[in-house]
Amino acid sequence: MIRLHSVSKRYPGGQRALSDVTFDVARGQFVILTGASGAGKTTLLRLLYREELPTSGQVLVAGRNVGALPARKVPFLRRNI
Repeated sequence: MIRLHSVSKRYPGGQRALSDVTFDVARGQFVILTGASGAGKTTLLRLLYREELPTSGQVLVAGRNVGALPARKVPFLRRNI
């Protein structure tokens, strides 16, 4: 399961990529991510595989808080998404 709870992401300079995003994706569920250029699609994906960290909120993948994972466990996360 993937769960985002009140996730926001701001870049230096104040540029907002995501604002208070909350949703769940169940195991085996098929999801399509669409939106205009600059809507935050790539940022959302980078948060899921911990290329970036959220400014606020929680990103949970398989019940684990991705933002709290030690750097040494990130490769395992990426192999198992």
